[in-house]
Amino acid sequence: MVNQIFKSVWESLTTNTSSMFRHAEDSYRKNSTMASLINQVLFFMLCDCWFCPEDRLTGLYCLLFYNVIGYMITYAEKLLSLHDYSPIIRVSEHSNIRHLAMTTTKVVLDLAKVVTFAITGVFLLLVFGLEQGLEHFNPTWSYIFITALYYISTEPSCQKKGSLLLSKLQFDCFENLEVLWYPVLVHVFSSLASVLMVTVVWFCTEGGWLLIFSSGYINVYLCLKDMGDNWNVLLREKSILDKYRYATKEELTEKDDICAVCLQSMKRARVTPCQHMFHGECLRICLKQQIASVCPMCKQEL
Repeated sequence: MVNQIFKSVWESLTTNTSSMFRHAEDSYRKNSTMASLINQVLFFMLCDCWFCPEDRLTGLYCLLFYNVIGYMITYAEKLLSLHDYSPIIRVSEHSNIRHLAMTTTKVVLDLAKVVTFAITGVFLLLVFGLEQGLEHFNPTWSYIFITALYYISTEPSCQKKGSLLLSKLQFDCFENLEVLWYPVLVHVFSSLASVLMVTVVWFCTEGGWLLIFSSGYINVYLCLKDMGDNWNVLLREKSILDKYRYATKEELTEKDDICAVCLQSMKRARVTPCQHMFHGECLRICLKQQIASVCPMCKQEL
């Protein structure tokens, strides 16, 4: 009787604990900004243990500077993108009557943003110029390179730009799925980098077990879990084209055809059963927009 009571209490306790743990984990993963910040802090602390064990504040200084520089670059881009800026707010879109209160508020807010930007820039220059402010900040060039690369890769504001850069490189193997490929590649890179640093800190330094365990769980396990989710999304998109083979070089050279959807030349193409060739991205979009799978050119069922 007593054993059954203890067993039921233990099962209830483990069930509730696991449920709370999963809920906390899901909440953490949904908050991408906070998750990336914690990820970066742990990785920078690992780098501190290896590159500068005597100055453990180097990682926090670096992360602060990277965030400030990122903020300044983002704000400067917004200022440069304002081609038709006007501080005047009108009552309606087609009215010439000015809304005085809203216009005044907009001018004050814009001035506050400019002042904040200027103060941030001056503060950054002062901190770099004063030796007292950099007493515990003596990173090596290898430390700066590794942490900066990791920060750029894992920062949410940089991921959209990274996918755009990957799209401009126009690798045919991605078939215009760079937006889905980029998160997978970033998570693979960050996981491998974290595994390497955790291994180095574990075997070659006196890093604490709490840091090693936290980094292993957050920077490796959860990162690989996010990578798996992004990989499944990518596979669902790729599965639309899996049954259509790639055109051989001989077929592309012999036909020297253009894609019937976008009217552009093809260096890499998919071939339908009716022997028509399309860009993989063009064929994928056409098939997703249609109720029935038919060839975009001859309308034969696929």
